[in-house]
Amino acid sequence: MDRSRKDLKVGDLVRVRTGTHDERMPESRTGLIIEVGREKMWDNQYPPDCIYKLWMTNGATLKFHEMFLERLAD
Repeated sequence: MDRSRKDLKVGDLVRVRTGTHDERMPESRTGLIIEVGREKMWDNQYPPDCIYKLWMTNGATLKFHEMFLERLAD
């Protein structure tokens, strides 16, 4: 996978793009990347390294594909 597309890493503060839904997501849609995926998701459509586990501002831990994430701070 070409990491230059997103270059996301553990410790990055990100926002989940509008239009992406999860009932446990906080209103701010903001979270901290705490882990790069280790297992395939969604019927093995995507490799593990493009799935990110986020610790959201409301304390929920959620997983999202990188296409739904925007880095907030460099």
